[in-house]
Amino acid sequence: MGRISSVVGFVLLWAACSVAQAQHVSVFAGYSYINQDFSLTKPSGGFSGWNAAATFKMAHYVGFVADFAGYYPGYNFGCTGCGQSAKIHTFLFGPQVSVPIGRITPFGRFLFGDTHLTTAEDGIGNVQTFMSNNSFTYGAGGGADVGLTHHFAVRGQVDWLHNGFQTSDDQRTRAEIHNIVRISTGIVFRF
Repeated sequence: MGRISSVVGFVLLWAACSVAQAQHVSVFAGYSYINQDFSLTKPSGGFSGWNAAATFKMAHYVGFVADFAGYYPGYNFGCTGCGQSAKIHTFLFGPQVSVPIGRITPFGRFLFGDTHLTTAEDGIGNVQTFMSNNSFTYGAGGGADVGLTHHFAVRGQVDWLHNGFQTSDDQRTRAEIHNIVRISTGIVFRF
């Protein structure tokens, strides 16, 4: 526990310094898709949601990113009161390296933070599907911003994310999904 507290403290300190010294800031907001339902709400397939991020540029190539996303999968098994749903939010932070090449700025990043997940069933309310509603999450990814004007760009990005959620039901342990792919696209505002 002491190690995790040290890492969290270091990240928060680094983030505070990054914001204070940022030369440029870019804000991203858009659509996001995850390839597999790690909430175990749906029997198969992925789901859509939103993704938002702020990048604080520290040097010409290096920045600090704060990335947030939300997903709300649901599934009905075909009868009244037979549905289930989930709310998933990710809070990720880390370094990002970008190299501007004309109007295109490719980037790569490493992220870590927390995923908060709650599940519910129709008529019952919240259900404890996992041992904990929070999981340490880390991953890596990249993408590119294509400049439209000096202040606006379009972004496409792909991230691999790993979570540590463990089911509270031994019968469903094999159904756990720890590795997911997240694809996001949207608009970037730079100032």
